[in-house]
Amino acid sequence: MPNSDKSKTPISQRIVDIGANKEFSITENRYLRITNIASILGILFMVMWMITAFCISDSPILYGSNGLLALMFSFVLIFNGKGWRVLASTWFTATSYIGIILFLYLLGYSSGVWVICFIIIITPYMTFPKSARKLAIGFSMLGVLTLIFSVTFQSKFNPHYDVLDPYFLQMFNISTTGLICLTIAWTLSVLIDRSEESLRVEQKRSDDLLHNILPVNVARDLKETGKTVPKRHKNVTILFTDFKGFTELVASIPAITLVNELNDIFGRFDEIVEEAGVEKIETIGDAYMAACGLEEAVKDHAINCIKAAQQMLSYLEERNKKHEIKWRMRVGVHSGPIVAGVVGKKKFNYDLFGDTVNTASRMESSGEPGKINISETTYQLVKNDISCETREKIQAKGKGELEMYFIKYS
Repeated sequence: MPNSDKSKTPISQRIVDIGANKEFSITENRYLRITNIASILGILFMVMWMITAFCISDSPILYGSNGLLALMFSFVLIFNGKGWRVLASTWFTATSYIGIILFLYLLGYSSGVWVICFIIIITPYMTFPKSARKLAIGFSMLGVLTLIFSVTFQSKFNPHYDVLDPYFLQMFNISTTGLICLTIAWTLSVLIDRSEESLRVEQKRSDDLLHNILPVNVARDLKETGKTVPKRHKNVTILFTDFKGFTELVASIPAITLVNELNDIFGRFDEIVEEAGVEKIETIGDAYMAACGLEEAVKDHAINCIKAAQQMLSYLEERNKKHEIKWRMRVGVHSGPIVAGVVGKKKFNYDLFGDTVNTASRMESSGEPGKINISETTYQLVKNDISCETREKIQAKGKGELEMYFIKYS
């Protein structure tokens, strides 16, 4: 943590955060903070007892023992600060256990010190890291056995220093132990709430990132099952764009300028297709590919793609008026069946396959800058809603002669 941040953090929070590390998991840091809080409560408990014993008794062994235990609890913070997590948790639990045995001997069963066994029973599960879970269970079982033994043979635990009122001792020990357990439980619930909120934020970030790469239904399948099955879609419209003269442009401007230009343009394209209900598929160099009709049966998939293309061209026209670099874009649109699926295991790549994709690409390459070139199939879908002009049959690479149409601007 930077010094400026530390100066703004309350001293109590800095003590609780001793040993916390960003490299630790949320759960690991939660266990560590609970250990620190438990040790602080142990120190306060022993100091209170030390002051009380000093004021109402003249037995140095009583307030001296409390002072020694307070010092031992403080070592927990030192060990956590050094990164010795298991040692810190072990030291805390062992110190608590030593305190029980010591004061059972000094003050007897009637002092109520046996109730501290409950702290040993519950705190190991809150303080020990996951890697030392067996050790935590062992200490917890030790606390249970000690509690059973002390209650069963309570008549054997007579006070060796009968200088304090047993009723006062019971009231003090039981009430203080209850407050410590309550404080630890409350702190744990607060830390769990914070952890869950952090996890929700991280999950939202992951979901948003996944949805930026994959369609919603594909992302859901991957999260739920870890895999996705390729799907056939009968009625989909593909939109292809690229820029005329891009190769010459690449050679004439710095690479960083080119990347910034494309990022600006494609960023706006992303917004346009989303508003039009069209799914962005990928960008390859200067080519932009999108589709509509993948999520569900969309009746107006062809119209949606054409409207998106019109907005793209309008945006470029306005942009060219204000920028030195003038972009001239061709657009091709074709409709038909495709197969969609995720390719790859480590770096997912959602892609579309089939002759419809190839034909859409040919519509784009056979078009003209500033115009939307559509196929016969797409034309039949939009002819009653959008004005088109026929180009008759055009020779397309690898496809022969195809009927093509330009979208008329109103």
